[in-house]
Amino acid sequence: MPFRNNTQSVIPIKLGLVNSFIVKGEKTVIVDTGYAGNGEKILRHLHKNSIKTEDVSLIILTHAHIDHYGSAEELKAKTGAPIAIHRADAEYLKEGINYIGRPTGLYGRILKSFFIRADESISKSIKADIIFDDDEDLRGFGIDGKIIHTPGHTEGSTSVILSSSEAIVGDLIMGGMFFRKVPHYPLFVSDISRLKESIRKVIHLAPKVIYASHGGPFSPADAQKLLKNH
Repeated sequence: MPFRNNTQSVIPIKLGLVNSFIVKGEKTVIVDTGYAGNGEKILRHLHKNSIKTEDVSLIILTHAHIDHYGSAEELKAKTGAPIAIHRADAEYLKEGINYIGRPTGLYGRILKSFFIRADESISKSIKADIIFDDDEDLRGFGIDGKIIHTPGHTEGSTSVILSSSEAIVGDLIMGGMFFRKVPHYPLFVSDISRLKESIRKVIHLAPKVIYASHGGPFSPADAQKLLKNH
């Protein structure tokens, strides 16, 4: 069950191998949208939780990988909500470039060697409506929280930090291939040092729960153990 306080809740949505999130407060924001074709499933979850499409105030993309933005334009068309992304990933999004980065472990190296030959792949391109550089306060969108820059997986990766002591971190941390609640570094990174700094940044903000796009959720202690052991 999602954590709830008096006015705000996080609703995870499983979209196959990736998770999307609905944050419901005075208004509603959607964090990541899965691959293309997941728009209707997310809309059904809005309806199930008594959220009108016109109550969606923002679609947040944690970074410019197709498994996170594939259904963004469909949801924008249905809700009228603008799409937001950090400037460091905005051009990749506009050009439809999925920057893969460097593998962090054996499985990533296998994928890179046999299945993903290039550092970049080309997919659907979309243009963000809101491009931000620093922290983005979400109170103007009816949510008590903010978007923070947490680079490392990609240079423009971001996380959503809520006043209800929850964090939604995209691919900053991910579950294992078989044990989904055991935290690992993402398979690929742009900069492992910056990734670790970003994990520490989230831990320092003391969330009670950390929601990830693949696997999870995790506790801050889980994240701390990941840093200590790797």
